[in-house]
Amino acid sequence: MDLYCTGSFEMSMIGSMFFVGTFTGSFVLPRAADIYGRKPLFLIGLALYIVVTIALFFVSSLGWLYFLLFLGGISETGRYYVAYVYCVEMMPKKVQDSTGLYIFLVFGVAMTYIALQFWYITKDCFVNNYIALGLALVSWISVALCIPESPRFFFSRREFAKAREVILQIAKTNKVEQFPTDF
Repeated sequence: MDLYCTGSFEMSMIGSMFFVGTFTGSFVLPRAADIYGRKPLFLIGLALYIVVTIALFFVSSLGWLYFLLFLGGISETGRYYVAYVYCVEMMPKKVQDSTGLYIFLVFGVAMTYIALQFWYITKDCFVNNYIALGLALVSWISVALCIPESPRFFFSRREFAKAREVILQIAKTNKVEQFPTDF
């Protein structure tokens, strides 16, 4: 889709639709993650992002672009805000602050890279779409197959046996040999 002849109002609507989607998703996905779990909502947000990214390769009208960016904004809530909580909850309390900082740092570096790459290297947004799509697919598969639900989510729902099972699974994966059995 060629946007070089698009007016300033239409161009400003591109970014606005993404943020309207993020605003809308902020009311739904984080609360749903408290009810249904961090992992499923993260996977739903990431799957929506993958679908939107693939659809962006084929978009031919400004209306569809607005709609896809709105959905992309909703997916942002699931794949970033829910993922932030999911990741921090998986960490021991003593490293949660630094883990959160690293998440924001990586996100900031990625956004800076994308801006610099777009400004100085190529104006072709498909390069960024290919990179984003590849990383999203690897992330979705990794989380779906390898990472359990947050034990804190189970704990908050008073499902202590499931929380204990996940903690033991994480301990086994990390090869922790001395682990208290009375928790």
